[in-house]
Amino acid sequence: MAMARSLLKGTHMPARFWGEAVRHAVYLLNRLPTKALGERTPFEAWMGRKPHLAHLKVFGCIAYAKNTTPHLKKLDDRSSPMVYLGVEEGCKAHRLFDPRHNKLQVSRDVIFQENSEWTWNAGADKEDLPEFVVVNAFNTDEVIVTADIEAAAEDVTPSSSLSTPSSTRASSPSTPSSSTQATTSPESHEGPVRYRSIADIYANTEEIVGIDEEENEVMLMMSEEPTCYQEAATEACWSLKELGFKKCNQEHAVYTRGKREASILVGVYVDDLIVTGRSTEGINKFKQQMMTEFEMSDLGLLSYYLGIEVEQQKSRILLRQSVYAKKILSQFQMADCNATKQPMEPKTQLHKDLEGTPIDATEYRRVIGCLRYLLHTRPDLSYSVGMASRYMEKPTSMHHKVVKQILRYLKGTIYFGLAYTKGPQEISIFGYSDSDLAGDLDGRKSTSGMTFYFNESLVSWNSQKQKTVALSSCEAEFMAATTAACQALWLRSLNSEPMR
Repeated sequence: MAMARSLLKGTHMPARFWGEAVRHAVYLLNRLPTKALGERTPFEAWMGRKPHLAHLKVFGCIAYAKNTTPHLKKLDDRSSPMVYLGVEEGCKAHRLFDPRHNKLQVSRDVIFQENSEWTWNAGADKEDLPEFVVVNAFNTDEVIVTADIEAAAEDVTPSSSLSTPSSTRASSPSTPSSSTQATTSPESHEGPVRYRSIADIYANTEEIVGIDEEENEVMLMMSEEPTCYQEAATEACWSLKELGFKKCNQEHAVYTRGKREASILVGVYVDDLIVTGRSTEGINKFKQQMMTEFEMSDLGLLSYYLGIEVEQQKSRILLRQSVYAKKILSQFQMADCNATKQPMEPKTQLHKDLEGTPIDATEYRRVIGCLRYLLHTRPDLSYSVGMASRYMEKPTSMHHKVVKQILRYLKGTIYFGLAYTKGPQEISIFGYSDSDLAGDLDGRKSTSGMTFYFNESLVSWNSQKQKTVALSSCEAEFMAATTAACQALWLRSLNSEPMR
């Protein structure tokens, strides 16, 4: 226990933290090489791979945990200073001690100031809270920020192979408790601490992958096992670079390798890889290379991903969200409604309607959130959904009527989507922009709209309220054209990136 003793003495922490020091020392010893195992670490001997140490911080350093209290005011603190006590086993979080409330806390959203420590008042009563001040041990103001730490605690049991989720339901940003899960530390005396759940992510996601042998064109996904996804994503990116892939400058989740017929494009989403290319042989070689590094699953031809249905035909690819659209209609009791041909009545002008009959704001926000997720393949709904989403704070029956009109239109257009046809290799980019004048009756701001095509395929669209008030229709058009020009430059840069 010499290491635990040095942790306490080196940070001048009270003896009451002896248990935490022992806990952290054991965690470190399991990840340090030992002669008994031939200079391997116990973790490596048990798990079969080297441990990751990037998530470790200095024991006893200052850690600023995010304040998750709801309804914070403008001048309230967004973080609280605490003492770092190591990592929490079983979840991707840090163990922290809050001296002001004399309690332990587990948190993921933490900013570290590693070259600082607490000064403890040795004369304080053992039963009372010790006085403390923040000091900078090395006379530096460096602050290290971690937005999403790697998995802080690897499993001590051997990892199992990937089992593909069987659930096919599409996730929605508005689904309650879909992205957070509560957990409490045994020593904590307050309410639950919230963190992202890996189980929630995989429960709402289904990945299907594959190769189109007939067309000699490949769109597939390879999935790494779901444990410690941040760690897996980091390893996958490093492995792609080692295999000669180059990160796209305009889209950092895309990697490219090769030229023309031998080119391969890889899209990285967490620890899943979507791969496309023209050479089946090159794709198979890449899969074998990745499978030597990770436990990967090749799940066949891409047909369904994050609620988006993909239909790969001989000369085109179709994208739609018909299953998700049916779920929305069923969820909001509109499955048997009468269909309409327009998402919004012509010349409809919405406003705050302060004297209107208020409706359930939570239910209104849920349906708006579901409809916004549907916009990934439904550009025809962008304007109407964008207009309805401006009044989520205090919706009234007037706004609810507009939303019902959108759902009735969705009923008659469930199978609408996007079609990407096979065309020449030379891509022509062209787009359109437009705006109204003072369409927002409350703030007198205008609405911009734009669409962009690669040859005949729609790839980008937007309908958004302008940030400033235009004094004339000409000025409103210029604002819309400026936004469209920025998007056009980005698309051109994305398309012109060379492949090695």
